[in-house]
Order: sequence, then structure tokens, then C-alpha cells
Amino acid sequence: MARRNKQEELMNTTYVVVAENGIDTFSMKTVTTRLGVSEGLIYKYFDTREGLLFKSFVSFQKEICDFLRESAKEEIGGESKAERRERLWKKYFRFLVESNYKSLFYYEFRWSYRYGEYLKLMGETDAEYVNEMEVFSEAWLGHPITTAADKDAISWVVENTGMFVRKTLLNDMSKDDDTVHRVFRRIFYGIDGLAG
Repeated sequence: MARRNKQEELMNTTYVVVAENGIDTFSMKTVTTRLGVSEGLIYKYFDTREGLLFKSFVSFQKEICDFLRESAKEEIGGESKAERRERLWKKYFRFLVESNYKSLFYYEFRWSYRYGEYLKLMGETDAEYVNEMEVFSEAWLGHPITTAADKDAISWVVENTGMFVRKTLLNDMSKDDDTVHRVFRRIFYGIDGLAG
């Protein structure tokens, strides 16, 4: 239990450090200095800087997927497909905004020009991101991604939601209900525009 708590503490500090300073200047020393622990401690849990960043990314990605799965279970009687889609998306958006520094880290990492390098270095593929899209598709469409159009639509939603979450967290956009509703309409109008 103590090992897991220490790993989580290191990852939580990683989220904050990257959210505040960006990924390019990130170092393991910054994390240990902020925590007031020896630099050797971090290597007990993570072999490399890339390993710490990737593990932190995957950990939050799992939180996102778990949140989407739980949200999809909630049924509201008499709700149309369009109402369900809007409700689920708004919950997703609010979850990401409330996750604050984790979300800022997530998008900083995900949109980093070195993301592909991290995946290669870790011997991974982009499976975690595809997983998020699959989970979102199950929640939003009610079925897995089966066509290229499904994949494009879900990718559109996920990427654009991220852009607006980031703008909100950086105080470039309000998070009031009216603004969130306008963002929803902009994102989903874009999908309708692609389809028609």
C-alpha cells in the first residue's frame, strides 16, 4: 500500500509540474525537489523520465475511461439519443475541467511532438488513446467504433473537447453553463457538418 501511495504521490506531483511548466522542461529532479525527497527515491519506482511521464499519462487515461464507463451506465427515463449525447458529453467535459492539473498534463503530453517517441521508447502503441475513443464511442454511440466515419467523429469530439478543456483551464474561456452549451453545439455541429 505504501508503495502505491508513493507512486501516486510522484505521479500527482508530475501532473502539477508539467501543468505549470510544460513537458519540455520537465525533470525528475523537479518532482523530488518539490516533494522534498531524495532523487534516488523516484528511481525506486520509475526507471526513466519517460517511464514516469508515460505511467502518469496512462494512469489518468484509465481514470477518464473509468469515468466514461460509469457515466454511460446512468440511464434517465424518457431521454432522447440527442439529450443523452449532450448530457454525457457535458459530464465528460466537466470531469476533465475538474481534474484540472491532470487534464493540463494529459493534453500537454498527448499533444507533445515527442509523444510518438515516448510510445516507441516504452514499447507501446497508441492503444490507450484508442481505448479512450472506444469507451467514448460505447457511451456516446452505444456501440463500438465500426466504421472510419465513427472513428473520425469520435476523434473529432475527443480532440476538440481537449482543446476547449485546455482553454477553460488556462482561463481563456468561461466554464459557465451557457459557454459549455455553446462549446457542445460547436463540436457536434462540426460533426454534423462533416457528415452532411
